[in-house]
This record gives sequence, structure tokens and C-alpha cells, in this order.
Amino acid sequence: MGHWVYEFSGFPDSGDYQQIADDEELGEVVLRERPGGLGIVDEFVRESVDDMMMVARFRWVASGDPSAVGPAVLRAAGQSISASRTA
Repeated sequence: MGHWVYEFSGFPDSGDYQQIADDEELGEVVLRERPGGLGIVDEFVRESVDDMMMVARFRWVASGDPSAVGPAVLRAAGQSISASRTA
């Protein structure tokens, strides 16, 4: 078992960034809470996966209150709300 590299892109006003993850299975959606963000999360949808290099690329979709924005992002990814993953 190795470590996945998550690449996040498209977040407004910041550059692309990477995060190391120990996940065995990749989700279609990543919800990330902002540090000190008072419940504001950033939502990303998976765009591609390189199994050989263990790199998963996600694009930013929206930010806001998870109860309002999360369901819309999950619908955009074609998943039910119960299928979400948090990084």
C-alpha cells in the first residue's frame, strides 16, 4: 500500500497545491474545511486518476456552507449525498 497524492486546482486567488493521502479507495468528491473558516468548506470533484503514479487530480467547484453547497457538488459528480468523502 502506498500513499496517494491529491492534486487540487482551480481554487480562486491561490495556486494549485498537493496533499498526501493514505486512502485505499478514492472518492469522487473531496470536501475540505477551511482552517478557521467558521464552517466554510471548499468542494472539489475528481477529474482524473493516474493509478501507476498514484496521483488523483481534483478541480475546485464551490465554497460555502456544506449543508447548502455540498449536495449541489455531489449532484454534479453524479453521486448521492451519503457517498461523500472528507479529506
